[in-house]
Amino acid sequence: MPAHFTNPLALSLSALAAAAHLAAASPLRPAFAAGAGAAPLEARSPAPVPAPAPQALTVPLVRRGAALEKRRDADSFLRKAQGMRSKYGAWAPGSRDSTAGQQQKRQNDVPMTSYQDSEWYGEIDVGTPPAAFSVVLDTGSADLILAETGCNGCSANTPGYEPSTSSTSATSQSAFSIQYGSGSASGTLVRDTISIGNFTQPDQIFAACDTLENIVDGTISGILGLGWTALASSGETPLVEALWRNGTLPEGVFGFAFETHTFTTASSPTAPGGTLTIGGVDTSAFSGELNWINIVQPAAYWAIPLQDVHVGGQSLGLTDAAVVIDTGTTLIGAPQRFAEAVYAQVPGAASISLQGESGYYSFPCSQSVNVSMTFGGVEYTIAPDQFNAGAVNSRGSLCLGAVFALETSASSTVDIIVGDAFLTGVYSAYRFSDPPAVGFATRGSGGSANTGTTDSSSSGSTGAAMTVPVGKAAGAIALAASVAALVLA
Repeated sequence: MPAHFTNPLALSLSALAAAAHLAAASPLRPAFAAGAGAAPLEARSPAPVPAPAPQALTVPLVRRGAALEKRRDADSFLRKAQGMRSKYGAWAPGSRDSTAGQQQKRQNDVPMTSYQDSEWYGEIDVGTPPAAFSVVLDTGSADLILAETGCNGCSANTPGYEPSTSSTSATSQSAFSIQYGSGSASGTLVRDTISIGNFTQPDQIFAACDTLENIVDGTISGILGLGWTALASSGETPLVEALWRNGTLPEGVFGFAFETHTFTTASSPTAPGGTLTIGGVDTSAFSGELNWINIVQPAAYWAIPLQDVHVGGQSLGLTDAAVVIDTGTTLIGAPQRFAEAVYAQVPGAASISLQGESGYYSFPCSQSVNVSMTFGGVEYTIAPDQFNAGAVNSRGSLCLGAVFALETSASSTVDIIVGDAFLTGVYSAYRFSDPPAVGFATRGSGGSANTGTTDSSSSGSTGAAMTVPVGKAAGAIALAASVAALVLA
C-alpha cells in the first residue's frame, strides 16, 4: 500500500530529486504523501537557483585504533569470511545451508554485514539541523541503513537517528526488513536531507531501523551503499548515484585511496587511512592514467571481467566474467577450484578447517606470497602483507591466506568477490557513465584525471576536480578506516 509520510514539524519538503528519476518504472517504490501543512510534491516551489558549480571533494581517512579492534587472528578471519558468505548468499564448500537456495538474487536483497576489525567508514550529515553519523562505505550494497536511537541489537554507544528532531524529515508506514545469514535489520523507510561532504541531497529515502542485529557495532550507525539502484532492496536511488543524476557532482565519479598500517595494541586510536574523493579523482594518490574496465550490464554491482591470476609470476589462466569489487569486504572469496589453484602454487600451503568449516588455507608465516590479478590488460599485485590475513595458531608459524573458498548457487550472478586485500594496493575509481566502469591505477602521485566524463549527467553541472584540505568543521566528510592488527600471537 502507499506509504504516507508525516512531517513532525509540519514544514514543507523539497522535491525528490533523484529517487523520482527511476521510480516510475519501479514497483518497489512507495508513493509519498506530504504531511499536514506541507505542500503536495507537484505543487512545491521550484528549487533555488544553484550556487556556482561544486568542486570535487577529497578528504582524509583515518583508521579505528587498536583499542577498538580485535586482533588479526583465525577468529577474526572466520568472522570476515562468514560475513562475506552471508552477504552474497554463499556457503562453505561441502556444507551448503539448507536455506541458501531460497535466497533471492542480490537485486532483491540487501547484502550487508559488519566487519569488526577492518571497516572503512565515514560521516554523513542527516536532517535539519544536521546530525553526523558514521557509516560503512560499501560499494557492494546500495541501501542506506541507519540505526534509530536505542535500536535493538545496537551497542549502548551507537548514535541513533531521530526523525522527530529534524524539520526536514518525513516518516512512513512502509516497512523495511532484511533477513540473511549472519544478521537482520528492520524498520521503516523515511526521507530527509542528507549531506556527504559539501554535497547535499534533499529528500533522500533510506531505512531507519529499530533493529540491527549483528550488522553494525560501536559508534558506527549504519551502512552507506555505493552500488547501483538495481541492487537496492528499497528500490530507491542510492545517495551518491542520486547526487550524480541530479547534477550536483562536478563529475559522475568517486575514488578510494586506501592506506594501511601495522600497529600494536598500544597504537594511537587514529592514524591516516587514505582518502575518498567524490565528484572526481585524487590525482595526487596515483601515477599514470586510470585503467577503466567497463562494468557488466545491467548495472547493479560494480562488477568487471577478470582476465588472469598469477602466483609467484606463474599464470594460472583463471578468468571470470563478472568479479564484484567490494570496498565493504576485507577478503577475496572465490569458488573452491579457484582457491585451490592459487594455493597449489604456494609452497607449504594446506587446506584447513576453522570451527568445522572448510574452504580456508594456511601457509608458513615466514613466506612472502606474491599474487596478482589482471584487469583490463594490466596486472595488479596484492601486497604480501595484505595477502597474509593473520596467524592460525598462537605460535604464529602458520598464517591464513586472504583468498578463501565460497560457493554460490547456479543462478547467482556472483562467483568472485574482491575486497580490500586487493583494493589497498591500488587506487580504485567508480564511474557512473560514458560508459559505467571501474578504474584502477598504480599508487603514487602526479596521475592523470582521465575520468572519461566532463559532466555529472545529461543536464549536470561542470567543474574542475580539486583537492581541498577539509575537516568536519568545514562541513566536510570525516572518514575513517578500521584496520586489523597485524601482530601475530
